Amino acid sequence: MEYMEFLDEVRNYINEESDNITVHVHSALKNNGVRLSGLSFAEEGCNAAPTIYMEDYYSRYLNGEDICDIGDSLLSQYRLNSPAVRLDMSFFDNFESVKDRLYIKLINKEKNESFLEEAPYEDFLDLAIVAYVRVYDRKIGNGVIMVRNEHLKLWQTDRDKVLAVAKKNTHDHDEFNIRHIMDVLTSMGNSSLNNDIMADDFPMYVATNRKMTNGAAVMTMNDKLKEFSDVIGGDFYVIPSSVHELILFAVNDNNRACDIDEMIREVNTTELSPDEVLADHVYLYRASDEVLIF
Repeated sequence: MEYMEFLDEVRNYINEESDNITVHVHSALKNNGVRLSGLSFAEEGCNAAPTIYMEDYYSRYLNGEDICDIGDSLLSQYRLNSPAVRLDMSFFDNFESVKDRLYIKLINKEKNESFLEEAPYEDFLDLAIVAYVRVYDRKIGNGVIMVRNEHLKLWQTDRDKVLAVAKKNTHDHDEFNIRHIMDVLTSMGNSSLNNDIMADDFPMYVATNRKMTNGAAVMTMNDKLKEFSDVIGGDFYVIPSSVHELILFAVNDNNRACDIDEMIREVNTTELSPDEVLADHVYLYRASDEVLIF
């Protein structure tokens, strides 16, 4: 049974077994043209319809688990974490109430052509700056809504204003920082590393924001890049390790851009989720004229 047929079977089972929950197959377009399909759960009296992506459950099916058992497991999971509340989304109806929640992210322009046809964006080198709205809810957690052209009509505003506000919020509130890569690895649990010995051997830094989410947007901020240049000591390479963070290191005679590009492509192919890839090549910050080039 193929994946989409599997979703249909599980959906039919849950709809037959539950009186107050309706399930339908939902397909979502993610970053870089990645399309994910899962099951969306709707409950009477609740305007939140969470989607459970089913790849792990499909693997369980392929390994012999019965459709009924999978359906029962999903129902239990949903009921245990059910957002049986009505979200107050009235803030989204006008620009004045939504503007403080606007932020930017960087995405790959070529891989997101379809999305960019219906979303406001600004060219940045070979990438694109897009805007999104952060949604906060105490009961069900946080989420994001990507800004599309239809929202500009709803808010009676234009692309330039939305992106300008989103850039300012991102710059002022996202607390971008640069940390030595050994400090980052240690904070992730690699306590056996000797930072004092290895710092000189690996003069690399990680640039991101406090939440480590969509932190590659710092590439668009000239003052932050200048600060990083002062720390690193001049020109530096920017490795777009994902949409969430950058790796920076000083330019020297031992680093060739073509070798770095090959490494980036390898990592993007083998280590990253396809929707987290930002670019397949390195960028250069030139300190003499304070510009980022590729």
